[in-house]
Amino acid sequence: MNGKFLCGLLVSLLISGCGDDNTPTEKVLKEQFSNQFHGRLILDSIDIKETSVDGNKRTYAADGLLSTGYDLYTPVASLTDYIVVQKSWDKGKDIKFSATLNSLGNKDTGWKTIFSSLQMSETPKGNPIPNVETDGKYIIMDGAGFDDK
Repeated sequence: MNGKFLCGLLVSLLISGCGDDNTPTEKVLKEQFSNQFHGRLILDSIDIKETSVDGNKRTYAADGLLSTGYDLYTPVASLTDYIVVQKSWDKGKDIKFSATLNSLGNKDTGWKTIFSSLQMSETPKGNPIPNVETDGKYIIMDGAGFDDK
């Protein structure tokens, strides 16, 4: 009976040791992704699979959904008093992506993550223009007030 107990204890210790999870949390991944892309891209959801480990350095295959943090606009024409722009991307539109995620650290020290080899199902085009609807120098093609100007 002692042999079975010790064997069971040994197996449970081995399993608990193997279950040590040093995967960055979703909150950490979202914050560092947003920082890496200067807030222009936002990580909505992610699924990661560990591909290699070297000490506290880990590499993951990542895929999921991201979106842009802003509506994006493309210049169409320049007039004397106005710049005509066309909305080319809607804020919050989901984009499927895959990437390589490199992580350094652990749950006790924190993580530093870098996304590389980013591939997206669609590429957002254009630039964010702050206050484009209220800024008098912009005319949004097919937007409110387009015919008035």
